[in-house]
Amino acid sequence: MKQYFDSSDGGNGNPGSGAYADFESGLDGWSGSNLDAGPWSTDAWSSKGDRSLQGDINMSSGDAHYLSRTGNFSFTGNELRATVRAASWGNFGSGLGVKLFVKHGNNYEWKASDWQTINAGDQIDLSLDLSGVNKSDIREYGVQFIDGNNSSGVTAVYVDNVYLWD
Repeated sequence: MKQYFDSSDGGNGNPGSGAYADFESGLDGWSGSNLDAGPWSTDAWSSKGDRSLQGDINMSSGDAHYLSRTGNFSFTGNELRATVRAASWGNFGSGLGVKLFVKHGNNYEWKASDWQTINAGDQIDLSLDLSGVNKSDIREYGVQFIDGNNSSGVTAVYVDNVYLWD
């Protein structure tokens, strides 16, 4: 298997129009929605390198939070991968659901990975099979977090090492 990192910057390993993001030099074009604070590049945790993307969320049963990148992208590779983590504080209730997703085509068709559940301090690798996705017309990609039943309080969520795999 081969990793595909975006090379639109001349091969320097920095994100451009592709999916690769490591957040070493900032947000890499990512933003968030339904966050209590952020997002920002942080050295509080990383799965690779020194930094990751952090967003603080105020948990309440069933609420959705997003860390994502929007634009017009063309993906190579057959799988999108990312590593996510939850901070060690906050009341996670039945756990925090996480999904890796893409929206593609004129209708922003949604495709997401299977649900995974993490709790306080957990880290997990996510992968999304891109079969059936119009990889030359990606409109948004990122991670969705869904608060579990009986969750409450503020916590932080992290995303790192986003890349394409063949």
